[in-house]
Amino acid sequence: MTKEEAFEKLKEFSKKLDEISYDEIYNLLRESIKKIPIPEAKFFKNSIVDRARLNDGDALYNSIDDLGYIKDRDVINNCLTEYGRANKPHQVMFYGAIKTSVIDHPRVTAIAETSKLFQDKKGYNIDGEKYTISRWRNKEYFFVAEIVFAKEAIKNNPDIKRSFESQIGFANDLDDDDIEFYKEFLIFISEEFARKIEKNDDYKISVAYTNLILEHPKIEGVMFPSVQTDYCGANIVIPVETVEKYFKPEVCSTHILYKIPEDTLLANGEHYCDELSDDPINWKLIDSQYLTTKEEVRTHFNL
Repeated sequence: MTKEEAFEKLKEFSKKLDEISYDEIYNLLRESIKKIPIPEAKFFKNSIVDRARLNDGDALYNSIDDLGYIKDRDVINNCLTEYGRANKPHQVMFYGAIKTSVIDHPRVTAIAETSKLFQDKKGYNIDGEKYTISRWRNKEYFFVAEIVFAKEAIKNNPDIKRSFESQIGFANDLDDDDIEFYKEFLIFISEEFARKIEKNDDYKISVAYTNLILEHPKIEGVMFPSVQTDYCGANIVIPVETVEKYFKPEVCSTHILYKIPEDTLLANGEHYCDELSDDPINWKLIDSQYLTTKEEVRTHFNL
């Protein structure tokens, strides 16, 4: 099978992913397309990554481990049972949000990607849903694949557009007879990452591509636009080895998400920790002047 034939088969797979196994997709990429293009970029030292976790009511998290990647084997075996945008069932990955010129507070993207309330167009909660945001920073630069070829992401996010133009420039500079094929392939892969998911199987192609390129010794993560923010935000996903190698948690704070179908409000919660170094987390109370009252929430929503 030629790589062109394999690509056409992959396109057909994408229309019926509930009928196609993950292994079929992975093997097609690995054995038939073979020379998989990787749009490489540098993830700069001291970049900020925000992660969001839904709290159980008003209870606070006690451990730094509660805020990072999943380590509990029971949770991995019994709860991590579905595909994510870049992980197989039972495969632990570290997802986080990064700053863009459109959304300069990555916690917004982190909550948008995590919150079922935010994602529900009919969602209604004026009592508020509590989240804990943890901020992480990398001590050294490393290389990632940047997924920047999706049409809507290029249109909505100037950062994605600039990266796309850079990657196209790099591609055009290559002396490769197959460059147009690889451009088309990367557009397809980017659209899979940008896909608005209807069922869990819809993630299979982006997961297979992620796992394949992470086998490259130079690539230690993947950056991709945030679907839940209409591509205005951006995410990074990295394997646990990359987290342990480069990242340290710095601070954390609670935030409250309020929502009606027509509008959303994200406000400060009551607690923060300004140094994530020891367990248990040393929570402090935020000054009341930075909190949003119930009356202010109702006023914001014109209720």
